[in-house]
Amino acid sequence: MSTEHHYVIVTFHTDKTNQSQAVTEIGDYVADFLSQQPGFVTSSLFASRDGQSIVHQAQWTSEAAFLAAGPLARAHPDFPKLMTYEPNGVGYQL
Repeated sequence: MSTEHHYVIVTFHTDKTNQSQAVTEIGDYVADFLSQQPGFVTSSLFASRDGQSIVHQAQWTSEAAFLAAGPLARAHPDFPKLMTYEPNGVGYQL
């Protein structure tokens, strides 16, 4: 495994009425699709206490592996639903 890990942190906007549903939808997407992509290592999903946001942190083996998953992610049938939570992602390196 490469030592060039790539980390992605995505913040999703929610409110108290939809945060629980959003956690389920995002969690299912990660478990059923994203985690199956080459180069995916691990991730964590965090729901804010005030109900206003969700943070998803994912670790990939490399930025290239993450970028290769992008076109498949955008073509996934759940993608439009997840976009309603206005995701904002940033990549990081260690």
